[in-house]
Amino acid sequence: MTKPKVTVFTMPQCPKCPAAKELVKQVGESLDIDIEEVDIKEDMVKGLQFGVASTPSVAVNEKLISRGEVPDREELIAQIKRAIG
Repeated sequence: MTKPKVTVFTMPQCPKCPAAKELVKQVGESLDIDIEEVDIKEDMVKGLQFGVASTPSVAVNEKLISRGEVPDREELIAQIKRAIG
């Protein structure tokens, strides 16, 4: 089975991005997931593909679950567990 992939979209000047990255990292340590960080200034195309308009944004298996805010920890875990099946 393929591991769920959590993508965190960030920008250098984003004040909430460090908290979002830390949350995903902490959740990732307890669940078997792949984590990808995308700086939308460096990879604008990927941000556009996901429809990211603000950061931080978080996607689980290419589905955005949070836009412009740090996701709720329990919601993030629930989305990952759904992706695991």
